[in-house]
Amino acid sequence: MKKENKKTKKGIKLIIPIVLLLLVTIGVSFAYFTAKISGSEIATTITVSGGTMTINYAGGSAITASNIYPQSAAIVTKNFTITGNNNAAIIMKYKVTLVVQTNTFSSGALEYKLTSENTNSNGTPIPAVTTYTDIATSDILLGNGQFTAATGGNKIHTYSLTIYFLDTGTDQNTNQGKAFTGYLKTEAVQ
Repeated sequence: MKKENKKTKKGIKLIIPIVLLLLVTIGVSFAYFTAKISGSEIATTITVSGGTMTINYAGGSAITASNIYPQSAAIVTKNFTITGNNNAAIIMKYKVTLVVQTNTFSSGALEYKLTSENTNSNGTPIPAVTTYTDIATSDILLGNGQFTAATGGNKIHTYSLTIYFLDTGTDQNTNQGKAFTGYLKTEAVQ
């Protein structure tokens, strides 16, 4: 009996580390895949009191620019719409942020403009940004918009964000091999 007890204890001592290793591996794998999925938003719906706002990003919300060179044309154009549908007497407010994940360009090298259109004449879209505006290394609030109470069906605000790496006519070699990554984030505002 003593030999069987020793074998059982040895077996348990061997099994416990294997089970722990398996649990840690499963936990790490789950966390990795959960984090990876969170940045792949293509369309989303925000439910607010009395209605919904549906956000559609052409090609997804991610913005990536690499291997670019100074030019007068936009290096990235990101089109998106926000559709509001509200049958209650409650104003639906939202904000859009350009989330900057990586910007290794020098200050003032990347700039943006934003066009906005109140496609169905309801509420107030984010104001257009018609002058070149610097993209910093931190998040940028593009602005706030809203749909008025009782939209009477789907009403659309249409946007186009354009990013530029303008040719200044001077030596811009310090920005060679630099990169920019980010994404658009739309949130309800109370």
